[in-house]
Amino acid sequence: CFKFLSLSMSNLGSHGLPLMNGGDWNDGMNRVGIKGKGESVWLGFFLYNIIDKFIDMIKDNKLNVDTLLYERFNEKLRDNLNKYGWDKDYYLRAYFDNGDKLGSRDNSECKIDLISQSFSIISSVASKERGLKVIEEVEKNLVDSDNGIIKLLNPAFKKSLNNPGYIMNYHEGIRENGGQYTHAVSWYIMALIQAGYSDRAYRYYQMINPVNRTAKQKDVERYKKEVLSKRR
Repeated sequence: CFKFLSLSMSNLGSHGLPLMNGGDWNDGMNRVGIKGKGESVWLGFFLYNIIDKFIDMIKDNKLNVDTLLYERFNEKLRDNLNKYGWDKDYYLRAYFDNGDKLGSRDNSECKIDLISQSFSIISSVASKERGLKVIEEVEKNLVDSDNGIIKLLNPAFKKSLNNPGYIMNYHEGIRENGGQYTHAVSWYIMALIQAGYSDRAYRYYQMINPVNRTAKQKDVERYKKEVLSKRR
């Protein structure tokens, strides 16, 4: 744990956020930071959360480890995430090698990304006010109740001049290019619970549950097509 945290804490970009390199959680975004300068806002939330839990583990087990280094790092990381990761109403996904934003309302494609919003709340980096705004934007831009899905990002990549990677090889709405990844939706459901929206979280859990989505034969055929499309 000490070694991986030391490595992660020393690999930061110009905004004081973790480097993206050849991809973070989403390996389809393998060109965002391929030159070693692009930064991942989501990975910042994830790292903050890991260090926060690590500090608690040290204290709970009364280990002879000075946590000051980790506490100071997280305090600075939190400030950087809220200063450079915030995009007016929600959080960015990343910065490209050239410094351009990914997951910004100023973009024509991938204006908003689900996992950054979810982990801003899960990590407790987002204030209560910002967390509520984040949920409002996800509901408006990513929740598709008509089709019973919650999109990973929106709009899908099609002809972005800043090539994020092989994610652009998928058609719009397929796999991680604007489709639904169930574990990412699970993180959003966790964020809703943490923010106090338990009823909504339960409703979405039921909405995305394959058992419920295949209750009728016509729904089975539709779900089958979605799954086959994701395997392309």
